[in-house]
Amino acid sequence: MRFVVFALFWVLALLADVEGSADVRLVDAAGGLSSVGLLQVRTDTQFGTVCGANAAAADVVCRSLGYTHGSVSTTPCAFYGAADLCGAVGTPVAISDLKCSGSEWSLEECTWSSPDEACAGHAHDTVVYCASSERAHAPEGAVRLIAADGSPSIDGVGRPEIHLGNAWAPVCGASAGAATVICKAMGFSGAGGSSKCSGDACGSMPPGVSELACSGAESAPLACPHEAGDGVFCAPSESVVVTCAGDGETQGRPAKEAVPQLGV
Repeated sequence: MRFVVFALFWVLALLADVEGSADVRLVDAAGGLSSVGLLQVRTDTQFGTVCGANAAAADVVCRSLGYTHGSVSTTPCAFYGAADLCGAVGTPVAISDLKCSGSEWSLEECTWSSPDEACAGHAHDTVVYCASSERAHAPEGAVRLIAADGSPSIDGVGRPEIHLGNAWAPVCGASAGAATVICKAMGFSGAGGSSKCSGDACGSMPPGVSELACSGAESAPLACPHEAGDGVFCAPSESVVVTCAGDGETQGRPAKEAVPQLGV
């Protein structure tokens, strides 16, 4: 059911009863408040998730939380950053199909619908990424992990790519310690090893980084001795695949920002 007058009063009542941004929050995989996480809005009794939102809604959400802009994840909540951020089945879904123009200062000025049965399983819950820094691509030296189907890895196994010169570059030729540095750069606790790719895991892009000689103690892959650019002559079939341990952010996004302290 589309947004109508009585729905407006219903949802305004759900979002009321609080001051400032306390009616909106982002929750990470550990259940803490974060600049990146599951979007929740307060109902009359508790918080509920949002079943679908347009891109402009993220800017409104993030401004209400004290950031300058945001984006809605195109990755399903169940696979975001190798973690399941979806709400638990049986927990509330507050609203669905949230739509904003981007100029609003609060969600009360946007439109939405009542959640239907398709929302009850939480598979369509919205994940939002907020930032205060200038909009930009991934920073130089960022690392991401790509699964055989070309999507971000959700099991910690995949083809590592390093962001160099505004492009993502696979790696060929890596020391034993390189896998550890690569995995830790994405927030994983460590690595279970590395190997040469095979089949679809190789992708179609030739490596742009080679001879990555890490001891395992370096802070980032580009802090290790390596070759890059025109001096690399590797085929896609020579790309490295790594196995990471623990949980990490495999999509190559900038690091999370601290939650702003509003009203201080």
